[in-house]
Amino acid sequence: MQGVDQFDLSGLTALVLDDNHYERGISLDQLRAMGFGRAIGVANIVEAWEGVRLSNPDVILMDWVGGPGAAGLEFARRIRKNEETPNRAVPMFMLTSRGAAADVELARRSGVDGYLRKPISSFALLQRVKTVLVNPQPFVVTASYVGPCRRRRRPDLNYLGPLRRLDDAAPEQLVRGDNEELDLKADLARARVAALEATARALMPGDAKQARVVYRAVQDLVEVGEQIGDPSLAMGAREMARYLQAQGATDRLDPEVVRTHVAALYQLVHLPHALCEERQRVASSLKRMVDKKLKQADAA
Repeated sequence: MQGVDQFDLSGLTALVLDDNHYERGISLDQLRAMGFGRAIGVANIVEAWEGVRLSNPDVILMDWVGGPGAAGLEFARRIRKNEETPNRAVPMFMLTSRGAAADVELARRSGVDGYLRKPISSFALLQRVKTVLVNPQPFVVTASYVGPCRRRRRPDLNYLGPLRRLDDAAPEQLVRGDNEELDLKADLARARVAALEATARALMPGDAKQARVVYRAVQDLVEVGEQIGDPSLAMGAREMARYLQAQGATDRLDPEVVRTHVAALYQLVHLPHALCEERQRVASSLKRMVDKKLKQADAA
């Protein structure tokens, strides 16, 4: 099987459901730049279903598509459960500005393969999409759920409950694995970093109001890092908060330093948790950067 880096997308089709014309265009440009041979944009679920029926896309990106009916979620469930869908196992990503943990969980229960918070870089989108195409999760069909397997670990030897799936291994074959909620936590962390990235992008020298917006976003990220048990993320976010607190909403606050810090946090949340030493090195480098910048500021 081809690896992620060697995977050829030129023969594949992607479909983007987004009711915002500008943001839909950005996603389509990203997909074309990634190498997709065809990228189709649609503005509503009627057009989306027609696009699925006629084009049988290899990947679907969908916005939440607001409103009381949560149309994006309904479309995801229709893809997974409708027998008329050309490929019910098609990889689907929720690409949205919503980042609450409850929204992430709702999307996962609707059968999406991943939850991506806008704005997302082309590189990050490329890695997530290729990974799902190269190494898809087993497809599960039950009375209550249809979609990619949500298990992200091998079962625990201490589990004494029923083995409900036909392919569940016998107890003596089971080995310990990672926490099955790891992917959900990672999606939440990435969503919060993407939100911070958006606020930092708008920061200009001397903009006290935006500086406070950035600081609140950093505080949210510190809280998420602590809640999901990610010490490297929490440390990196706390170091950014330390820099912001020391400089305050003044001209001393350097937007480029903030954006460099955010870029490192972005790298951190996309590193697998198994690479704990590498993740800790990123967090430690942020501490050194903040120490250096604050020392320079004191000397000025």
